[in-house]
Amino acid sequence: MAGDSLHLRVDALTSQTRRFKVLIGEFFRTEFKRARPKWGPYEVTIIIERTPNSPVHDVDNVAKAVLDALTGVVFHDDSQVERLLVEKIEGERPRVRVKARPMKQPATEVEAA
Repeated sequence: MAGDSLHLRVDALTSQTRRFKVLIGEFFRTEFKRARPKWGPYEVTIIIERTPNSPVHDVDNVAKAVLDALTGVVFHDDSQVERLLVEKIEGERPRVRVKARPMKQPATEVEAA
């Protein structure tokens, strides 16, 4: 955690939702119990690191698997994600880095008055 932002690194690369749910869910159950899902808009950045020899994964499939795994842990529903950046880069090993944070909500007319 960095302020209200969650930074997560998964030292695995897959487009299988079930695999990410197991890895991320287990981490939050055992190592990071204070995280609770919240309401409101979120922005999520997903960096997919791959090596020249690692299998090729479609960025949209990996993103969907990660968002599904974060549902119920970081936010209540992945429809709360209003900004999503997914990037594939060459790295030291196959892994996924995720940053999720609530978006600032603009003041409403009632709040501004």
